[in-house]
Amino acid sequence: MVAGQRLRKARKEANLTQEELANIIGVKAAEISQYESNKRTPRWPTFNKLLDALNITADEVLGREITVHSEEDYTVKLASIDLEILSNIKANPKLYKALLTDPKRTTQVINNNLKEVLPEIDN
Repeated sequence: MVAGQRLRKARKEANLTQEELANIIGVKAAEISQYESNKRTPRWPTFNKLLDALNITADEVLGREITVHSEEDYTVKLASIDLEILSNIKANPKLYKALLTDPKRTTQVINNNLKEVLPEIDN
């Protein structure tokens, strides 16, 4: 996903039309369309207004990290690759349960056996 697609996704998640977002940040709706289609890149002042209006970070738009909002009063920021790793761990119920039960021991066991399972990995 490229930056324009991330902006479009964030705008839709904020339940805003291109025109509504344009009015909030003081540009024309056509500009929002151009940003979302990657035909034009906003200048820094406009980019910052976009970030504020959509409640996202520059890293999120650039695909460098993802913000996970929980139902509680805190936010966790993860790099995209970290989120992918966690998703894959969670998709494996036995591994996920082992990590939940004793994360330190499970990690040590995996690390100790990594060379046998994945010989291309240099410990």
